[in-house]
Amino acid sequence: MSSADVESSGVMMGRDTLSNGLKNSSANSVTTVSTNEESHTVNSEHTTNDDIIATTQKLHTVLNDGIPPKIPNVQINQTPLSLVIRNLTIFTIKEISQYMKMNLNNTNSNSNNTSMKKVNFLQLVIYLRNQFLKMYVLIKWAKTIKRNNFNALIDLLNWFRTTNTSVNNCIWALKASLDSMTNAKLPNADLITALEVLSLGRPNLPSHFLNITPAGGMSNTDNDSSVPESVILKVLKDLNLVVSIKMALMDLPPQFNDYYVKNGRVYISVTNEFEIQLSTIDRNSPFFFVDLNFLFRTEQTLPLNKTRLEKLINDLLFKNKDRKPLFLLYQFLHKYILTLKLYMIHIELQALENVGKFSGGNMVHIYNSKKSIISGRYWINGKSGNKGKFTIGVDRGTEKLILRWDNDFTTGILKQPDNKSKLEDTGNNFGKVTKSGTDDVNDNHTVSNYDKFSNMPIIYNHILGNVENILDEIMFNHANVIRMKLLSTGTFQEDEGNSDVLLFQLPTTCISTAPIQMKIDLITGAFYFKNPTPLLLEYIQRINRTEKTEDLIKILQKLKLDKITHVLRNMFEKTGWICSQVVKLDKLIPTQFKIQSHQSDLLQNDLFISLPKWPVNWYLILTVISSNSSCVIEKRIGKIISIKGKWELKYLDMSSIVSSKLETMTYQKIMSLQKTILHRIINHMLIDSLNELKIKNQICSMETISTSLPKYVLEENDKRSSTDVDDAMTGISTASQDEDYISIITMELVSFLEGSQALNDILESSMFMRIDYTNSQIRLYARFKRDIMIKQVQCKELLIHFVKDDNLAFYLCENFKSLSQIVHYLSTFRQKLMQLVVVTDVVERLHKNFASDNFKIVALKPNEISFDYLRNNNSTSSTMIKQEEEEKQDCTINIITSDMKVKNLSVTLSKTNPQHIIQPFINNGNYDYHFIFNYLQFTSSLFTTLRDIINERKENKENSFTKVSLGLHNLSEYQLVYHNAEVGTKITLIIELKNASHNGRNNIQFYVHFSNDEHITTKSAAYPMIHRVRNEIFILDTKVKGSLTGPDTSNASPSNTGTSADKTSTPLRKFPHSIRLVDGISCDSRDIEAILTEIHSILKVDSNAKTESNGKSK
Repeated sequence: MSSADVESSGVMMGRDTLSNGLKNSSANSVTTVSTNEESHTVNSEHTTNDDIIATTQKLHTVLNDGIPPKIPNVQINQTPLSLVIRNLTIFTIKEISQYMKMNLNNTNSNSNNTSMKKVNFLQLVIYLRNQFLKMYVLIKWAKTIKRNNFNALIDLLNWFRTTNTSVNNCIWALKASLDSMTNAKLPNADLITALEVLSLGRPNLPSHFLNITPAGGMSNTDNDSSVPESVILKVLKDLNLVVSIKMALMDLPPQFNDYYVKNGRVYISVTNEFEIQLSTIDRNSPFFFVDLNFLFRTEQTLPLNKTRLEKLINDLLFKNKDRKPLFLLYQFLHKYILTLKLYMIHIELQALENVGKFSGGNMVHIYNSKKSIISGRYWINGKSGNKGKFTIGVDRGTEKLILRWDNDFTTGILKQPDNKSKLEDTGNNFGKVTKSGTDDVNDNHTVSNYDKFSNMPIIYNHILGNVENILDEIMFNHANVIRMKLLSTGTFQEDEGNSDVLLFQLPTTCISTAPIQMKIDLITGAFYFKNPTPLLLEYIQRINRTEKTEDLIKILQKLKLDKITHVLRNMFEKTGWICSQVVKLDKLIPTQFKIQSHQSDLLQNDLFISLPKWPVNWYLILTVISSNSSCVIEKRIGKIISIKGKWELKYLDMSSIVSSKLETMTYQKIMSLQKTILHRIINHMLIDSLNELKIKNQICSMETISTSLPKYVLEENDKRSSTDVDDAMTGISTASQDEDYISIITMELVSFLEGSQALNDILESSMFMRIDYTNSQIRLYARFKRDIMIKQVQCKELLIHFVKDDNLAFYLCENFKSLSQIVHYLSTFRQKLMQLVVVTDVVERLHKNFASDNFKIVALKPNEISFDYLRNNNSTSSTMIKQEEEEKQDCTINIITSDMKVKNLSVTLSKTNPQHIIQPFINNGNYDYHFIFNYLQFTSSLFTTLRDIINERKENKENSFTKVSLGLHNLSEYQLVYHNAEVGTKITLIIELKNASHNGRNNIQFYVHFSNDEHITTKSAAYPMIHRVRNEIFILDTKVKGSLTGPDTSNASPSNTGTSADKTSTPLRKFPHSIRLVDGISCDSRDIEAILTEIHSILKVDSNAKTESNGKSK
């Protein structure tokens, strides 16, 4: 009997004894417990037998009269109700006053703080209210008790507490008694005891003092307490005979054929499993268990519970004595041994995972005790191939423990007809073996792969104690399989000196490579490089994260590509180039090579390089296209800018892509590339700028330059011929010895001027931009369609240079110091051309409106035009000499532009100009400049005549009593006032501009008449003069009188804006371009001077004469 059984028996005995003792007590007795209230537990270590006896006596104390004792009355720890109410009231007042002191003095007026105060005060009030409610409920409850005897409840509660303490003390006493009976055990069941029981019916304990005699009897003498040897030998001999007969008569399983009988028992051995010893009493009794030994070696020592095993085996042999019990015994022991071995393998795997070579998470396994299967995985951290898997279980065919290596290539082998073994669940606690069924396999392997791995073991026996060696072999084979797969791709090479090493050729320069060694760690399953560089360390981490061989090959190709990129970057940086590490595009540059090949194994990387003097954001883009066997480099020009922190490709040259192999890249070619690439950058920069400005353009090729290019684009003094100009598309120079490069770009005029059609009638539709990289000069060539007026005026500020051989061709020229300035000169050229457009338009209109011999442009600037248009504008007054010297022009036009367009024209008349009087009206009228030009031309003769009349009066001021003054109401009405203060006459001559309809045409005419405001009568001194003007001028006499000295009308310009009033008039009329009206006369600009001169001669002479006659009479 085990110690647990003994302990259980002791507990039962103690419990029965206690119950018997209670039964012997009086039925009417009541157990009382008297103990200290403060004693709640009893320490079993310090409890003595006297304490236990005393406690038992107290439990069995019973009153003789059978009446239970009264519950003790408790008087301590009781407080009067009034005192409780008083204390609660004092507590409430203190809490409220303390809250008021702490919160009312706080001056913070924050709204959140005020709300928190209210919440806190509300919580305090609720808490105090709950305390009073508790008191109120307690009082109400006390009133419900009969006679308010709630003290009995207090006494009863105290009695329950003391009784509970007594019961706890009794429990601890029982535990102490149980601990004191630890030595109360039965003797072991050995062979001698079994013989004693067989012979005497009971064991011969030392207290019996019985001995067996040689004759088979019993004696009480103390001479010899042992069984005689003869008796033992006789019994064993009889048992041997009985066991041999039973074994001969029973059906034995094939595994039990190896047995022998000895010492009254049968020894049955099963190889590598167990040896069991059975015996019996007689031939009619069944076998019973004697002993069991394991025949397999293990490093772990497992406790064998033979007692439980003996009970199970004896029950199996006794209950199945008529049903081939030995067969059932073998099945039971066989399954037990397999389960035990599987558990011991589980322990061994745990040791390898925790403290062995596979520690650190490199291997993991799951032990399923219900299915009797162990599923394990190795190379947990390595992902190349599939994770290694293995399964340990019972083979259905051999009924033995096996380890099966499961992997993507092993499943194909298992599917072959010669390998149909499979592990599966039996539904019991042990594994079974079956011969049918298929496994989940991967069909990706062909028969050739099976033949390649056919010699590789997959099923392993003798696992117990040999798991580590088996796993080492599996991992070694797995690494070989991966190496074979990698070698079959052609990417790697095998090292002749070490078969475990894979060689990968990595470029060191453009023309040489060096092998790097890669191996597989058999513990972790991870790849590693020998003597790794930082680049190799970075890529080995990527390699170990791959799960497929194709992904691993792609990563190695990416490593090769990065190495090539690193080599190229070093070559360019050593020769003065700048390789940008910042520019990264979301999409790769499209390549022609990749589009044509349609191969998925191509990898691409883009390098963005430039020179220090290059324009910003322009790069030479090297596209490296790498495959497993070759590498091609494409060179193109591109522009990349950053928009909101993201790099975007804004321009890419897809027409002139230069492709070359990696082996052809040398330092000499890179150095020469610096000299030949510059003008290509500028060309594409200009093309991009023109495209952004939506200017149609085209680069002139060598063929175009030699055949179709105008001759004025190439200067005569140019030392090189047209064949020396580089082809702008290819950048290949035919004069590389002089390093002279010229690019010519054709542009459309309208698109260059942003759609303006202003110069279409002036310039030809095509312009040519010529960039001379040797002299750092840029020119824009254009050509006039016809000989325009502006060509006759020199304007140095426009920087227009005319070609010597072609009078209509000109160019704009600028010298650049930096390549980035070339684009800015496009805006400069456009601005100058727009200024040329504006100036040309204004000059053409001036020539058109002032079409006379008197018109002449005095000065020309981009925003200012000064010109003369008046006849005889030479004042003889001495006061005007200084102004004439300063202002030699009649009119100045200031051109106000906005966004390269004419916004307004400011017309300023010189002070010597007789029309200067209308300057305020021009400034405030916001008139169109076409109207102003027509007005100035039409009224020029009028204001010239008025100026002569007024100047004449100023020169003869002493001899003339008539004052002549000019007044303007607006631009269409003028008045000439003759005032003689001596006589008291005032004559107002009004001149108006009106639209007159004659012969179906609307023309502007001067309407000349006298004002009716003075009311001149026949008695007035001014009446004869007015009457004479009406009779001699307004009547339009057809005969020219000799007394009249009118102006010669033959000087009138035939091209004047005014039209003839009467084309049928004859030379006999004084004013052929005039029309008689009722109270005046209407004429155009050709007759206004003559009419006003004659009127002035009449009014001036008569008035002065009249004045003189009056003076003499006085």
